[in-house]
Amino acid sequence: MYIYTMKKSTIQRQRLIADFIDSENVSSQNQLKGLLKKNNIQITQATLSRDLNELGAIKKRLKNGRLIYVLPKNQDNNAQVKIAKKALEDFVLDVEPVSNQVVVKTTTAAAQVIAESIDNLYIDNIVASIAGDNVVLIISTDESKAREVAKTIEDNIK
Repeated sequence: MYIYTMKKSTIQRQRLIADFIDSENVSSQNQLKGLLKKNNIQITQATLSRDLNELGAIKKRLKNGRLIYVLPKNQDNNAQVKIAKKALEDFVLDVEPVSNQVVVKTTTAAAQVIAESIDNLYIDNIVASIAGDNVVLIISTDESKAREVAKTIEDNIK
């Protein structure tokens, strides 16, 4: 149980870091640590550096000369996509199309993270999704579309 919680918190922390970088003009790791602390997240400098590296964050100079962190924006390097794929790899146990639906079984308490991760991948043919504790139910328009959705999810799991 502890391992799952640890991995889930890493993904949630990285998602928050990505959100701060996208919205706050973060110029230093200390500033980022302060923002995380305001959200009740204590983090070491080493962990923050590792998170920034995994997200692909780089520093960019603004026209006024100030350096800020930015995240890659192309689809292959998008931080939210990286986080979503990592979540699928870490928490998905099984993906099964059933009629016009897809059942995604997850580790305990990971269904919300997986549902959000699937949303962040912007997979075609999804009408809606519902997340419980360890199952995500995805609804598609028909059986063939459900199989396509299931395959896309499976393709994102290494």
